[in-house]
Amino acid sequence: MLISISSADTLIPMDEAELLSKRYGVRKSNPKRNKVLAIIGVALMTVTAAWFGFANYSPLSYQDQGYRVVSEFRTEVDFELTKPKNQTAICSIQALNNQFAQVGWVELEFGPSEFTTLRHTVAVNTTEEAVTGLVHNCSLR
Repeated sequence: MLISISSADTLIPMDEAELLSKRYGVRKSNPKRNKVLAIIGVALMTVTAAWFGFANYSPLSYQDQGYRVVSEFRTEVDFELTKPKNQTAICSIQALNNQFAQVGWVELEFGPSEFTTLRHTVAVNTTEEAVTGLVHNCSLR
């Protein structure tokens, strides 16, 4: 409880809200404006979420399935590629050594096919023995 001193030097008990409203005035809320701003905010967040969802959609995907070190200078990489049947994809496949340095690289084109998902085995020539092989990137042409 706060105490206010009036001009007649008498003490008047006053709570904090009353003191602040007396000092600064009372601001009236506008429920219609608040409702309109809330609707606009929700709509804007929904549009933003939809934009990010559609912007990240890609009909192309790939999944590494495994690799085999055939020799010191050759590694085979197995992967599944999913793409539209009538489109061409270009994939980059790499082989890495035990320091994660790239010791082999090949780019291959996979043309239109009868199926959307196909499994491929790609041979990658290397400059030294690799310890892993994987798909670096795929893109539609």
